[in-house]
Amino acid sequence: MISDRRPDPDATVVRYGLRWLLWTLPLVLLLGGVGVLGLLALIDQGFHVVALVCLLGLVWAGFALRTVLRWRGLVTALDAKGFWVLRHGKAVLIPWDSLAGIGLYWTRVGRRLVHTMELCPRGDIDDDDPLLREFVRDTAPLREGLPRLRYRLDVRHFFSVYDRALRRWAPPELWFGRVEQPRSYLRQSATAGLTRPGQ
Repeated sequence: MISDRRPDPDATVVRYGLRWLLWTLPLVLLLGGVGVLGLLALIDQGFHVVALVCLLGLVWAGFALRTVLRWRGLVTALDAKGFWVLRHGKAVLIPWDSLAGIGLYWTRVGRRLVHTMELCPRGDIDDDDPLLREFVRDTAPLREGLPRLRYRLDVRHFFSVYDRALRRWAPPELWFGRVEQPRSYLRQSATAGLTRPGQ
């Protein structure tokens, strides 16, 4: 539920837009430059290979830019009250006492480790909340007593920040730690009718 409150001054804050921009801006510039150079060469020479390079460069630059725009307004925070999601001037709080478990899932994708934060609620989940519904997932519980429906947030570039923040702010009895998962868990869809991240 949208709240008129805000995180405490000493909260741990993660600004996704800035981080994603720093991670992807070089890629956007590089691939966009390849696309532009390809266009210029295409106009000048008419080579089919150049056209393909141009197309690929522009497509990948568009994809990277879309990623930045997708996350640009997202800010999260953790404090003594709970986990906050803030976007476009609106805020929602998931209180610690509303959760049955908190942890970090991870899997290996090629040479990279991908981490997600899992927030497992005690009761019903609010799948109409405009700030939270895109993070809702339906997946097998990690252990008895945890629900299928939970909030999942991609923290792959922020793992160390979230790991420290959860150990600082989350109640110890809720923390189930860092748990390895099969790669297939990343493809598990959002619950019916909900928006998937990136759409």
